[in-house]
Amino acid sequence: MPRPALKSTPRPEPGRARILQAGLDLAAESGPSGMTISRLCQRAGVKPPAIYYHFGSKEGLLGAVVETVAEAWLDQLEASQPAGSVIAQRLRAAVDGWQAMIEDPARPIKLLLSVQLDGAEHSAEIEASLRRVYERARQLIAESIRAAAGEVSEVDALADQVLGLVQAAALAFHLESDRKHLRARLHAIAQLIETHVAGTTLDTGAYAELPREKE
Repeated sequence: MPRPALKSTPRPEPGRARILQAGLDLAAESGPSGMTISRLCQRAGVKPPAIYYHFGSKEGLLGAVVETVAEAWLDQLEASQPAGSVIAQRLRAAVDGWQAMIEDPARPIKLLLSVQLDGAEHSAEIEASLRRVYERARQLIAESIRAAAGEVSEVDALADQVLGLVQAAALAFHLESDRKHLRARLHAIAQLIETHVAGTTLDTGAYAELPREKE
């Protein structure tokens, strides 16, 4: 009896993985400017053509680094949201998640901020990566609000505002390293969300009445 044909599976690309990891390491150590071709090759154990083969350019690699870092965070934030919870509990989880993300000792959010603020590093690849990261983050915020509060008016505009405020809180923290100020800013963002939906979906002050951790 003939054996069934085995399905072929794509082979992993160890060279690409090594280059991406080298980019992640160098970006964490010294920012986007530290990702020089020579340092990437030395760290990954490859020659320059390998970088261009897998990523098209150094900018293409930086875009992949940005998306890899951001997607890991967003996956964690999404997983930390309590299923079926009320908006107050989701806000509490969001504040904790934002704070952990911003205070991460590896400072990956500093990389994202650096890439956004450094116009000299921008290319079509990096702009596309930043747009994808921003869109997923905006959708995650909007969907989390809808999951607990139902349909909320202008929720997409609210998500845009929240995302901007979280970025501002992260930038302030990296300038002053004040955990109490960071926590206060994040609480204010959570209360902004609550205020927006309070009139129709929950009792005013529900979030504020929850015990606060990490003060």
